[in-house]
Amino acid sequence: MLTQTRPHPLEIIPEDEADLIEQVMEMQIQIMKTQDPKKRGQHPKQQALLRGVFEVSDSVPDAMRVGVFAEPRKFDALFRLSTGPNPKDSDPNPHGFAIKLIDAPGSPTGSQDFIFLDQPTFFISNLADYVAFFESMVENHAEAYYKAHPHDFGLNQTFNVVISSHLERQYWSEVPFAMGQGAARFTLIPDPDNVSDRDPANTPDGLREALEEYFVTQRRSAKFLFGAQAYIDEATTPIEDAKSVWPTLFDTIATLTLPAQDFTAPEQFEFCEHLSYTPWNCAPEHQPLGGIQRCRKRVYEASSRLRHGLTGGQNVEPTKADFDALGQDL
Repeated sequence: MLTQTRPHPLEIIPEDEADLIEQVMEMQIQIMKTQDPKKRGQHPKQQALLRGVFEVSDSVPDAMRVGVFAEPRKFDALFRLSTGPNPKDSDPNPHGFAIKLIDAPGSPTGSQDFIFLDQPTFFISNLADYVAFFESMVENHAEAYYKAHPHDFGLNQTFNVVISSHLERQYWSEVPFAMGQGAARFTLIPDPDNVSDRDPANTPDGLREALEEYFVTQRRSAKFLFGAQAYIDEATTPIEDAKSVWPTLFDTIATLTLPAQDFTAPEQFEFCEHLSYTPWNCAPEHQPLGGIQRCRKRVYEASSRLRHGLTGGQNVEPTKADFDALGQDL
């Protein structure tokens, strides 16, 4: 069961939101059933499940010292690197980086998840537009939606690129999360030492090959900085406009370290397929904020039930024992 929360003081919830969320949920399930419902509805291609450490900084700003960031400490973490709907890595795609902290304090599920994409903002502003977008997808008239929303089309086009490696990309949460009574958006910034001299992926599984070469063959570790961008006010940093650009600077509040490791065992890929990454695996202090996030909760729950019902897997959160049993540090 995902975290049940009350509306946050910074949220502005439309009266018809519950109906809009149900519409999105039903259309998402419909789309999944026309494709392969055993796969995730979003970012179905798993490139790697990696083990690592999430270390909270000792210089977190006072206003952000809540939840998992309340004090300096280290968490065991599982990182899922993924790509979007196109199965070939040599084709343009969005790219995902999901974090699952194990034994997170205050989380009813025991986990704290953070979901990142390699774009600074979402490509749709609000839930009403999201419904219109899904309707266009179901009816196979996406061009009509984009004709009416040209800026959304431009943003969506920038989502789809061909990259060299997940380890060289900057990622963003795109949408806000609570930091106690305040809020923040997050980013992941790659360490310069993550960079290799690889060309953009030119084979169907080029991104997975890049990760295997990096972690297994070259036995290199990778690092990212975890930054938080503070909420100021509704005019400057709107909660309910997922397409808005927040002008505030990012403070580094944690560091990710992914050691050299062998992640290639088929059992490890299978284990990841049974995991669910959702921003609603969280401590209440970090509940997702905004209409797009509130919609995610309902959609993620429904799509996860469908997927796990068909695969026979159980939706359970990993333990420290699971973490220790995965992979092998090199």
